[in-house]
Amino acid sequence: MMTFDNAVTLLCTTLREYWGENNTDFDLIFPHCNLVEFQPKTYLHDADAVATDIFFICKGLVRIFYITEDGKEYNKTFGEEGAMLGAIQSAVKAEPSRYHIQALEPVIALSIPIEQLNRLYAESLVWANIGRKAMESLAVRKEKREAQFLLDSAESRYRQFLEDSPQLIARLPLYHIASYLGITDVALSRLRRKIHS
Repeated sequence: MMTFDNAVTLLCTTLREYWGENNTDFDLIFPHCNLVEFQPKTYLHDADAVATDIFFICKGLVRIFYITEDGKEYNKTFGEEGAMLGAIQSAVKAEPSRYHIQALEPVIALSIPIEQLNRLYAESLVWANIGRKAMESLAVRKEKREAQFLLDSAESRYRQFLEDSPQLIARLPLYHIASYLGITDVALSRLRRKIHS
């Protein structure tokens, strides 16, 4: 069973990846965190809402996705254990986001108020650097994904997904992977037959 203390320990492990060592400033966020649970298909964040929290995923899997006016869904990314995610543009601009964050499995997460994070960024050099490094990491991932869509074939994108996220293959239905890759289920099935034969 996931307890608040277990969740905080997991968050500290992730923070050390950004900072390199334990720091007493890590403790400044914990009084503001809440342990929350989401059942599959429930939303951590709805499109058209202004984000007030980011989420640290302790257990489970989520997707961030868009829905077009005609109801078509496009997966932007997935977040599993150790991921910190939220509607960044919504948080920074204080405007409604355009995407949803949905649990794909039972999820246990720490919710962290964005207002408190911003306060820590202003008051703590440690937290300012964690925020900077997190945004750098996000920018690198977004740039890589953009280049894949502009320059790489569907097969190349699928092979890269297999290399980067092999642990997600068994956890995701093929239609979610296809949506993430920007191809149809049928095209993904063909690619899988070609690659795995």
